[in-house]
Amino acid sequence: MEHRDTPSEDSSVEQVLAHVRERIINGEFAPSSKLLPKVIAEACGTSFIPVREALRVLESEGFVTFVHNRGAWVTPLSLDDLDDLYTIRIELECEAVRRAVPFANEEIRRLEQLLERADIANRTGDRATVIELNRELHLSIYGNAGSPRRMKLIEQLWLHSARYQRLSLLYRHDAADAEHRLILECLARRDQKAAAKALKAHLETTVRLLREGIESSRSSGTLPRAAQLLDA
Repeated sequence: MEHRDTPSEDSSVEQVLAHVRERIINGEFAPSSKLLPKVIAEACGTSFIPVREALRVLESEGFVTFVHNRGAWVTPLSLDDLDDLYTIRIELECEAVRRAVPFANEEIRRLEQLLERADIANRTGDRATVIELNRELHLSIYGNAGSPRRMKLIEQLWLHSARYQRLSLLYRHDAADAEHRLILECLARRDQKAAAKALKAHLETTVRLLREGIESSRSSGTLPRAAQLLDA
């Protein structure tokens, strides 16, 4: 007879998934660090089985890499991966903006309020909130494209992007406020084509500044600790 997971087993796997994925994204589990199943199981109050299954799911998502006879490791960050990730994001997200239905005035105002909150968080050094509000802003815009499948793909890419966004804030002290406002100005006048162009420039600038900042820091020997685990 085929074995089926009980609801409690399913919930344990989801609990471990959320626990590990969140810590990989926020940097608590650093890039290229080894994941210790015993420690994870103890933290989540589960057996090894849910941990093993969760790590395999995270491997399929690209967050975890298994090394033969060496266990599970957090997938490293790299400049090549940064370029690849943002190239795909630009294609998916700019098309979503071009396809977005016009925003009502109250919708534009809500997006502007997100920017205002992000600006306050940035000035007080609350990087986690900046990243959260940045995600809400972008995904709110893309949601108007009316494509659930495209949104699912974008959301998956954003999970990986969050690891790079944490680094970008070391070099983007304005949190891209002016670029975001330009996008909203285009949307407010219902010029989706111009908004997509502004978005493309914004994403390309993020990659360029992060790459230049890391390369400059490396050459001067002042690379921030958070960026030292990023592969060349």
